Amino acid sequence: MEYQTFVTAEIEHRQIYRLLAGSVVPRPIAWVSSISKAGVPNLAPFSFFTCICHAPPLLSIAVGETQKRMKDTAKNILETGSYVIHTVVNGYEEIMNKSATDLPPGTSEFEFAGLETVPSDVAAAPRIKDAPVAMECRLHTVITNGDAWKTHCVIGEVMRWHVRKDLMIDGKYIDPVKLQPVGRLGGVNYCRTQDIFQMERTWPPPDLVDPNAPKA
Repeated sequence: MEYQTFVTAEIEHRQIYRLLAGSVVPRPIAWVSSISKAGVPNLAPFSFFTCICHAPPLLSIAVGETQKRMKDTAKNILETGSYVIHTVVNGYEEIMNKSATDLPPGTSEFEFAGLETVPSDVAAAPRIKDAPVAMECRLHTVITNGDAWKTHCVIGEVMRWHVRKDLMIDGKYIDPVKLQPVGRLGGVNYCRTQDIFQMERTWPPPDLVDPNAPKA
């Protein structure tokens, strides 16, 4: 079997992006609501997104720059110290994609995409009305990477979850079948999570277990 090898130091940044976006899949999509100090709301999706800790609950999103200028999302978060992350699910794909359009400064993506909002409890930014899952976050840390091509890694702590009641199992778990999240692949490709299966955790046989070992 033949392989094509890429040396990071020898390829340009666009190819690095293509390889990352095609290798780390599927990725959840953070649909981020933010607001400027002047009160202009912004909504944009980011797929370089993950949870990094649960105590405290920390989420990270990577926000690149446009024409070597900080995007409104990162700028707004730095100005206000808070924002909202929504989970993208079936039925919201096209609206999410529409909100990614580069609009003139001062134009609301909410209005452009035809989305209603409701005030957040603690975040300055509004949240999407009827979104199945919304997480109000406060800024924890911003790590800026790169030189000519900067990316701002925004780490935030979740302060509030708003989860639609019909998605909850026993008031504890979010039902992935009912949630129907949408994932991002490479290029213009996305995926759905209709094929959900379960696997129980594999435990070592008794003869390999050290009874004196600390419990995980």
